[in-house]
Amino acid sequence: MHLWHAILLGLIQGLTEFLPVSSTAHLTLAEHLMLGRGMPLAFDVLLHVGTLLALFVYFRKELLQVFMGILGKDAEGRKLALWLFIAMIPTGILGLATKAMKEAAKEHLWVYGIGLLMTAWMLFLANERSKEQASREVTEMNARDALAIGAIQGLGGGFGLSRSGSTIAVGVFRGLKLPASARFSFLLGIPTITAAALVETKDLVKPLIKHLPLPPELAFPTGGVSPALACIVGVVVAAISGYFAIGILDRFTRAPKLNGFAFYCLCMGLVMLILGTVGVDGFFYVGTMPHR
Repeated sequence: MHLWHAILLGLIQGLTEFLPVSSTAHLTLAEHLMLGRGMPLAFDVLLHVGTLLALFVYFRKELLQVFMGILGKDAEGRKLALWLFIAMIPTGILGLATKAMKEAAKEHLWVYGIGLLMTAWMLFLANERSKEQASREVTEMNARDALAIGAIQGLGGGFGLSRSGSTIAVGVFRGLKLPASARFSFLLGIPTITAAALVETKDLVKPLIKHLPLPPELAFPTGGVSPALACIVGVVVAAISGYFAIGILDRFTRAPKLNGFAFYCLCMGLVMLILGTVGVDGFFYVGTMPHR
């Protein structure tokens, strides 16, 4: 892996983690195109640490409110902390239950194509539903709302089903206002990414810190920069680009403007279905065959 690979993958992760277009699908496609294979899931999750830093900076006021709520000094913050905790229960259960399948899916681009098509469908429906008058704020959530959003998050991400897109959509389906659903989705990403990073990256980070060889299942492509430098650069780039991506989606969810993202997911889903069927090499071979 060369340094520009790490920079580009970090940029893709940062820009697509919070936009409802599935960062995992874009990372996997970019890895196959640039490196001829998918990177270990642990590397992809490590890039999420960069976007986690972006979340901490962008939502520092809300996080302080949640912290004060846990201390019993902010009623709204206490409610928000409770809903985040409840949402993490199905996220954790379903996330662990589908971990092996998500790892295997990285070698099958057509799976991500289906996930992106599902994301497009959900975003389109959410955009139409968000135009209805009757909607609730985050403070008006209930346990069933949190469980539903947490459940879709546990399934999302690893299969090309956008984490942010699916959680925002389910929140709207449950009757939340679009901005409120987006806010809860962003905040829910903080404990989710933290937990995933702790579970997935420990076997990758430990040998990097101790300058030991990586296990075979976590090995990076040979050549180029060291894995440690690639990880550091990728995380930094993901953090910077992720901060700007949060602001973009934050503005887009103040009014129903999700159809553009839905159309993009539709197009990318079809592309990945084709690539997953004929293969990346087969696709470019067909495209460059001489005409007779």
